[in-house]
Amino acid sequence: MAATAKPKKKGQIVMDRDVESLLQLYVHRTLTSGQLARLTFGDISYETARKRLRRLMQSNLIGCASSERSEERGRPELIYYLTKYGANVLEQKKTIDRREIPYGPPHAYHKEHFLKLADIRLALEDAQDNGLIENFAWLPGEDFANQWAKSHGVTMTEFPDAAVSFSYPKGQSVIVLLELDTGNFRQTRNWEPKIVNFLFTGQPIWVVANTEKRIQTLGEWTLPLLKANGVGAGKCVFAVFDEIVKRGVFAGGWVRADGTVSELRPK
Repeated sequence: MAATAKPKKKGQIVMDRDVESLLQLYVHRTLTSGQLARLTFGDISYETARKRLRRLMQSNLIGCASSERSEERGRPELIYYLTKYGANVLEQKKTIDRREIPYGPPHAYHKEHFLKLADIRLALEDAQDNGLIENFAWLPGEDFANQWAKSHGVTMTEFPDAAVSFSYPKGQSVIVLLELDTGNFRQTRNWEPKIVNFLFTGQPIWVVANTEKRIQTLGEWTLPLLKANGVGAGKCVFAVFDEIVKRGVFAGGWVRADGTVSELRPK
């Protein structure tokens, strides 16, 4: 059940780091306390970050609810989301169109999907911290689609979960379209239109799924689309979620659409 925030304290000062927390909740829709602490409070202790998050709740900038995830001590980990007031503040501070800012608790069906995407982002943040990539940036898929439409004059009818940009050390910048499989995509109704839209951008595609069996199915659906568009099987690569989050995004485990192994680690 979502927690009800107390009324906004009079005179509460919204600090830059508070605005960054609101921005990350806009980007990811919902985050666990641990994820939000890493993204915006990385230079202070976890307990201090939790205190600041409680202050944001008391100011009615964010709300929280329990998740199915557990903290180290076994208690349910909280997830946070923007309130209507928090969305209004974010609009003022970051000049984001208020109509594009979702607020309120996420639907139960989408909650874990959002959290897994944040896990992947943090795994990429770790890769940058370890010197494997540089200049890492994460952009919500809908924002990428809007930017693409403005710059190319073509509307994407399907957009990825995120667009990831980075560069390898001493290498060129790369933009990758990231899709986290829900397990519910149907071949002709959902998957094929999505991949065709992605291929139209010319960007490489990363697909993360829950099991190797599911990857095999998605690869079989994807390979004919790659051939029809005149690109190789490596244009779209696949990996199991648990492997890249636990071992690292560039630690191996990626396969091309034809099932052959793909090496993403820079040589």
